[in-house]
Amino acid sequence: MRTLLALLALALPAAAQDRQGNDTPGDWIVDHTKHFGLWDSLCDHRMTGEMRESRCYLRYVDVFSPRPKFGAVFLFVTPEPQVQIGLEPGTVFAPNGIRIEQGGQTTWDDVKLTCLVGLNCTFTEDRARALIAAMAKGGHFAFDFTDRHGARQERRWDLSQFADALADYRARTAERRL
Repeated sequence: MRTLLALLALALPAAAQDRQGNDTPGDWIVDHTKHFGLWDSLCDHRMTGEMRESRCYLRYVDVFSPRPKFGAVFLFVTPEPQVQIGLEPGTVFAPNGIRIEQGGQTTWDDVKLTCLVGLNCTFTEDRARALIAAMAKGGHFAFDFTDRHGARQERRWDLSQFADALADYRARTAERRL
């Protein structure tokens, strides 16, 4: 449980900060959790004075290496629309190292150089919509990279239940008018 909370604190530092700026879940209260294979549809809220703040997101956290050489990759979808792929500092992807595959064919690979070298890997607006649509069609999200410890990694995330997770997430987001 502590590892999961630590990952969440790393995954969305600004959004997960408590009111004193500490990287903790703080006073967010989970009010919706539904699992779809690898994918989690989550909503939570907190009170700011008399005002209720709500948020929903889709996520998957892939811990590929335990301590002491901890390593993880995560993906969050938020309503803006925005897709954030989180990487450990020092991660370097192979050329075409982030892609979606279906039936042995690459169906999506619109990745910025900053993403491949382990820096900003955030997709917004039209690029986020295109990525979400590609994920909803199924297949596998493929990641080929060298982690911060110098180990080569090949990760494959099953997207077969992503469309169901996305439908749940969109319904919960609409309920909360986010």
